[in-house]
Amino acid sequence: MKIFKRILLIIAILLLLVAGIGLLLPSHVRVDRSTDIKADPNTVHAFVNNFDNWNSWSPWYELDTTAHYEFSGPHSGKGAVLSWTSTNKNVGSGSMTITESVAPDLIKQDLNFMENGVAKSEYQFKASATGTTVVWAMEVDMGFNPLLRIMGKFMDSMVGKDFEKGLAKLKSVIESMPAGGITSAMKVEEVTVNPFHYLAVRDTASIATISMKLGTNYGKIGAAMKKQKLEMSGAPFAIYYSESSMNFDMDAAVQVNKPGKADGNVLPGEIKGGNALLVKFFGPYEKTADAHAMIHQYVGEHGKKITGAPWEVYMTDPMTEKDTMKWETDVYYPIE
Repeated sequence: MKIFKRILLIIAILLLLVAGIGLLLPSHVRVDRSTDIKADPNTVHAFVNNFDNWNSWSPWYELDTTAHYEFSGPHSGKGAVLSWTSTNKNVGSGSMTITESVAPDLIKQDLNFMENGVAKSEYQFKASATGTTVVWAMEVDMGFNPLLRIMGKFMDSMVGKDFEKGLAKLKSVIESMPAGGITSAMKVEEVTVNPFHYLAVRDTASIATISMKLGTNYGKIGAAMKKQKLEMSGAPFAIYYSESSMNFDMDAAVQVNKPGKADGNVLPGEIKGGNALLVKFFGPYEKTADAHAMIHQYVGEHGKKITGAPWEVYMTDPMTEKDTMKWETDVYYPIE
């Protein structure tokens, strides 16, 4: 029995030593990294401030491209919330909320990692000789738990690598944008939409499968139109029922000259018409989120109320026009 008592005593002493060492360590942990980007602070701030852009430079997105993302409130600026759910243990589930946004200098966020705790994140943007110096920082309070305080000693090496990867991607994405950014020529218009009929197929897709899904469903709609002797009366479009910019619940749709009939999973529908906000976007399809973000910002600034799902009209045939910067996508949001 003495040997067991000695083992228990040794374990107790080790635990006390760990606790003692841990309590001597600081409870406050800060991790920060920086990079220089060849763009003005307003451009960089606006890009980071918009959660629609998050997955284009997030260091964690590639760990699970099937993760589910959901917006709450505006997509950019103070009050914007982006939540994620993933089965990948390195991504997990959580949310980030912009608590302060001061253009073009500062963005602050609250990070909620669910069972893994909460943290504060901050981005600073300072004009430099070549453009903008971006500092990305995260601060965590480890409390009185000695084990957590010991873990805090390793956070800089672990999280710092992710920050370096994310900032490198942010630099690459922004510096590869056209001069002035894709959004420089965009504007929000208030328009009146005339009612029209369409045939559609409801489907879901990820960012990786959306082009294939749209193409397949447009083929089904074309076959149904031929059976019903309907004519296309407008460019193909898609209605988006989900707020996510990575996982889509949508209708692939084609405007037709008169009411159609159901044919399998091809169903008739109607846009009732009325007031809408419109942005004519020119650029690759994966960047149309910029147009949606601009409309959401306009809605907040002008007190507008969105009354239904938005739709994108694909005005350019990518098979005949190879220059993606000439692809026109008209983005509509119905309003009161």
